[in-house]
Parts: sequence; C-alpha cells; structure tokens
Amino acid sequence: MDEASGAPIRSLLFDDESLARLDGFVVGLGECIAAIQDSEHSGHFEEAAKRASELARDALGFGLPPLAIAAERVVASCGGTDRARIHADIVALTDVVRRVRLGHRGAL
Repeated sequence: MDEASGAPIRSLLFDDESLARLDGFVVGLGECIAAIQDSEHSGHFEEAAKRASELARDALGFGLPPLAIAAERVVASCGGTDRARIHADIVALTDVVRRVRLGHRGAL
C-alpha cells in the first residue's frame, strides 16, 4: 500500500516488550504533533525541526518508517524559508501521526 493511501500504519515490531513501549509512544504522539504545530504557528521553526528530528529518530526505533520519513521532511523544510512548504509538510506529518494512531489502536 502506498504512503498516500490514508491506510492505518502499523509498527514493524512484534515482540511484547517493544509493543508495550510502543503504546506509550503512540499515546504521546498527539502531544508531540501539537508541539510541532505550535512551534510552526509561533514562527519557531528551529524548535519544530528539533522536535521533528527527535520524532524521526524515535519512529525508526519503534519500527515506523513512514512516520520517520514524514518527520524528516519537516526537518528539511524547516531548514528553508518556504513557509508554505513547512506548513504542508507539518500537515502531512499530522496525517501520518493519525494513521499510526489508527494502526496501533486497531492492532490492540
């Protein structure tokens, strides 16, 4: 299924210990994306990039490559001056977060 399909995204992790930690990570995604959005809204693009970079790293560790890719796009766009691109990448990241939450909750 392609990344733009809107389908739920599930972690590549399968062991019980990792899945238990994944639950906490997924629960915290709402707060994480809200902080990135708030940073964008207030024009603090370095802070948005920092948070997105941390999210990308964590997403890879939790077996969520599509989330990591979307977060890295935010990091890259925040390094530029195109506010429309930054906004579009954050909107796309927000959708990927939604899909991860759907995939995780559907897996419980």
